[in-house]
Amino acid sequence: MKVLVTGSNGFIGSTLVERLLREGHSVRCLVRRSSNLTWLNDLPVEYVFADLNNAGELGGMVADVERLYHLAGVTKARDEAGYLRGNYEATLQLLAACRDSGRRDLRFIYVSSQAAAGPSAAGRALNEEDPPRPISVYGRAKLRAEEAVQEYAREGFATIVRPPSVYGARDRDIYVYFKSVARGLLLLLGDGRMKISLIHVDDLVEGILLAGESERARGRIYFLSSDEASDWRAIGSIIASAMQKKPLVVHVPVGLLKPVAWMSQLGSKITGVPALLNPDKVAEMLQPGWVCSNARARAELGFRPRISLEEGMTATAAWYKEMGWL
Repeated sequence: MKVLVTGSNGFIGSTLVERLLREGHSVRCLVRRSSNLTWLNDLPVEYVFADLNNAGELGGMVADVERLYHLAGVTKARDEAGYLRGNYEATLQLLAACRDSGRRDLRFIYVSSQAAAGPSAAGRALNEEDPPRPISVYGRAKLRAEEAVQEYAREGFATIVRPPSVYGARDRDIYVYFKSVARGLLLLLGDGRMKISLIHVDDLVEGILLAGESERARGRIYFLSSDEASDWRAIGSIIASAMQKKPLVVHVPVGLLKPVAWMSQLGSKITGVPALLNPDKVAEMLQPGWVCSNARARAELGFRPRISLEEGMTATAAWYKEMGWL
C-alpha cells in the first residue's frame, strides 16, 4: 500500500514511517526543503518537497495514495497567526488536495492533540463526548483543524486521534526532565500532584495505524493514551530510577511562573524566537489535570497500550545515553 506522511521527519512521524516500512508499505514523505532529515536518512522512502500552505505545490501528490497520515503542525509560534497558519490553514490546503484528487478510497488520519480538547477536571478523565475547551492558542488552532477534518469526513474517510504527552526515543520535550535528573536536580511545580496522561511513541503509532485501518473509525475522534494517569512526582521518581539517580527534589513555587513567562515573552520580541514559556503555557501548567480516557479506542479499535511507564522510561533513558544526549 502507498501512504503519505506529513511531519514525517519529526519524533512521532519518523517512528510511524519506520513502522510502515516494516509492514511493507511504500512511504511518501512530505517535507520542506529546509527540513532536518536526520531520522529519515537511509530509509527507503520517497520525498516530496512542498509547503503545506502552498496549494500549488500539493497538486497530484495524493492521487495515488490510499492512506494519508497528517502529523505536520506548529507547536511554537510567535503569534496566533503562526499557529493558525501551521495547523488550521495547512490542514485546509491538504484536505483540498484530497478533494481534488477524486479518490474516494483515500483515508485521512489527522494526528491532533489533547490540547484541542483542553484540560480535565480534577479526578475525571476527558472522553470524546466532552465539549472541547482549549485554553491555548495552539489548542484552539488544532481544534479548528479538527473541525475542518470532520467536515471532510462527511464526504470522505477521515479520522482524528488526540494523543496526550508523548515520550520515547527522539523526543526532546520530556527529555528536559531526563537532562535535569542527570545533573542531579528534579524540579516539580508546586506540590507535583497535577496528573497527566502519557503514551509511549510506539503505543501511539500502533493506535494511529489501527485508526487508519478500522471501518468504524470514519468520522470518529479517539484519545490515544496509556491506561493510567500519573502525577509529576511519580513520573520524576520513575525517571530517576530509570537513570539510577537520586536527584535533589526542588519544588518550584507556582507564583514564579507568570514573571518568568513575562521575561520570556520580552526576550521573544527582541530575538524573534518563540518564547519557551508564555501565558498559554502557564495556564496549561496551572490546570488540575490533563487526563484523558482511551476507552473508546479500546472498544472500537482494539487499542491496547503495551508499554508500562517504567518500561518506557527505562528504554527512553537507555536511548538518550546511547545517543550521547545524557
